[in-house]
Amino acid sequence: MAIYMTAQYQVHPSQTEKVKASIRPLVEHVKMHEPLTTIYIAQQQILDPSKFMHILRFEDEAALKVHQNSPASAQFVQTVYPKTLKPIEFSEYNLIATVNP
Repeated sequence: MAIYMTAQYQVHPSQTEKVKASIRPLVEHVKMHEPLTTIYIAQQQILDPSKFMHILRFEDEAALKVHQNSPASAQFVQTVYPKTLKPIEFSEYNLIATVNP
């Protein structure tokens, strides 16, 4: 069963460019090495650029574990987590409807 998640966080405004630079290699790694991570969208809020949200879809629990244990995720955690103002908030969702399967 597919897993739909979001991860939301805020960083100190002076750290936004460093965080953006850390997001890109993570998403590239997912694209190249995690075929069962079928959606990975990283967004930056327009009105408050220090806030970020990632939207993720994993094909199953095994795909989530692959992502969580990847070297790119470890690098992201090491780089970004210390810059957050509060812990990253992860939420899991049930899919109700979608345009794309």
